[in-house]
Amino acid sequence: MEVLERVTTAASLVVRHAGAYGDLISDDMWCAYNAISRRLWAGVVFSGAVVFSIAMACVWAIAITWDTPARLWLIAGLFGLFVLTSATAFLVLRVLQGQWQGLLPKTGSEWQKDRLLLDDLLARTPGKPDKV
Repeated sequence: MEVLERVTTAASLVVRHAGAYGDLISDDMWCAYNAISRRLWAGVVFSGAVVFSIAMACVWAIAITWDTPARLWLIAGLFGLFVLTSATAFLVLRVLQGQWQGLLPKTGSEWQKDRLLLDDLLARTPGKPDKV
């Protein structure tokens, strides 16, 4: 009889939490999607800026051999702009790397709490007080 009461209690707890887990997983997936998309865009900007910086360095080296100094300043300015963009995107990627908490962190935390609760419910016998 005691086992039946424990199973009934555990089953009602599982049914009650099933909907909450769906919401929690949805929230975790949305957070993961946002984090991945931010990292992807920062990586795209970083990659593009690096490629363009290299291309501008080549154009600048060619422009040094030409006779007009205005062309050189313009190319040097563009090169500096894209080097700065590359450095900024790199720093953003490093910051985002440190903020990654993994996939479904809230769900894992809630599952751990519920595992402990179920362990307590199944270990408890009727009529005996909980261990404090």
